[in-house]
Amino acid sequence: MAQLQARYDEFAEWYEQWICGMAPVIAAQDGLLPAATGDRVLDIGCGQGRMSRHLAGLGAQVTGVDISVAMLGRARAAGPENITYIHADVTGDLTWWDGRPFDGCTCEMALMDIDDLAGALAAVTAVLRPGGWFVASIVHPCLPGSERGASSWPPGQGYECEGWWISPDHHSPEGVRIRVGATHRKLSTYLNALRDAGLDPEHFAEPPAPVPTYLLWRYRRR
Repeated sequence: MAQLQARYDEFAEWYEQWICGMAPVIAAQDGLLPAATGDRVLDIGCGQGRMSRHLAGLGAQVTGVDISVAMLGRARAAGPENITYIHADVTGDLTWWDGRPFDGCTCEMALMDIDDLAGALAAVTAVLRPGGWFVASIVHPCLPGSERGASSWPPGQGYECEGWWISPDHHSPEGVRIRVGATHRKLSTYLNALRDAGLDPEHFAEPPAPVPTYLLWRYRRR
């Protein structure tokens, strides 16, 4: 994970500008969020704090956690001061957590950047209270490519080719994968991992698009 941290630290300023163009994801994710007023919510892979600030605006008590020092610096600078930001790798041990269960977790467009999916989902289950919710968004595993960039899987290979890849030769110069890469996983891999982590599906969403571009869900801790 040290390499991932270095990559996002290098591109933190660029990413903050680029992520602003993802309004369809925010709108769809907002529709999946339970009433968060008063809830303790953990924002995993919070990056520059966009979702953390949105949750705080809904009245949640928010803690954001990320592995990138540079991204967290931008999050803290943006405020507000009542959001707690923690530098940690959620797939490691839980020493960063104070042991008080969260009512909900979010993970906005970050699971593709986490090598250890099982470790991340195990952390979600560990910190959530029973029945707590987990709302997340990812690049759709079935994305064949669109005007925004390449397919979910490495160009020239195929849907079955899982793993991390970076492709400066097959992606828009304005895109993410030319800079930090991404991890492709099949849809079944995500669904099985969520089930194995002790999370039960409640609702799925796909923002309107000519081809499947984003996938969002709300799960509950069993």
